[in-house]
Amino acid sequence: MTQRHYLDSVLTDETLDPQFKSLLKHHWMEESQHAKLDTLMVQAIYEACSPEERAASIDGYLEIGGMIDAGLMEQVKLDFESLKRATGREFTPEETRRFFDVQQQANRWTYLGTGMSHKNFLATVDLVQPGAAARLKKIVPAFS
Repeated sequence: MTQRHYLDSVLTDETLDPQFKSLLKHHWMEESQHAKLDTLMVQAIYEACSPEERAASIDGYLEIGGMIDAGLMEQVKLDFESLKRATGREFTPEETRRFFDVQQQANRWTYLGTGMSHKNFLATVDLVQPGAAARLKKIVPAFS
């Protein structure tokens, strides 16, 4: 996710402060080390699993994604309440709906879709359960 964020939003943005861009670049570099280690750990674990356990792991991943998605919606609610307090105003039903729609989709893409659709992640998922990447690709549009 941090790689996609940096490459898609930060790398070519000349309006950002150079120090802030450097911070985000180094955050991506640090997180990439975790991703590499996690991939190696997944490979070691999946080799010891039965085909049934591998299939169940994909279902478990999707369940965790659903829990994160629900948590993100709670965050959107908190953000909206903070916005109302900070601005001191009430929002129309249309403004409220728009806020929730935009913020929910932004959070979904940032925290779920970017990682779920990354080519390296999909390759690892297909290693664990052949065909799982195609399954996830069908789900990704809900998060983009």
